[in-house]
Amino acid sequence: MVSKRLTENYSMTQQEVAGRLGVTQASVSNYARKARGMMLDLEVDHNIAKAADQVAELLASDKPDQRETLRLMTEVCDYVRFNHVLCALHEELDPAFKTEGCFACIGSLPPESGVIRLKAAPLS
Repeated sequence: MVSKRLTENYSMTQQEVAGRLGVTQASVSNYARKARGMMLDLEVDHNIAKAADQVAELLASDKPDQRETLRLMTEVCDYVRFNHVLCALHEELDPAFKTEGCFACIGSLPPESGVIRLKAAPLS
């Protein structure tokens, strides 16, 4: 999601995106060709999509705020776990495993993990 935004919205090359994300150019190419990371469409979740927009904006800046980027990505991961986003995928991959009543992903996450704290958009 973020690599696509960086290449399409910020005109970055795959090599530049790889450098900002800390992955290889081959990984970025695989994301672009949808050969990787396509088992679950996270774009359908408005909160995750908005967070991806902000992460891309942060990474595209001249001096990326790595601490804020990491905070936001950690909140996205917690949000995915807290809101059972992966349960449907888990059931599809292993039909014998019933996710109803499963709290494996939540573990000891606090209730605020169900929300992604986005930075407020600057007033125009």
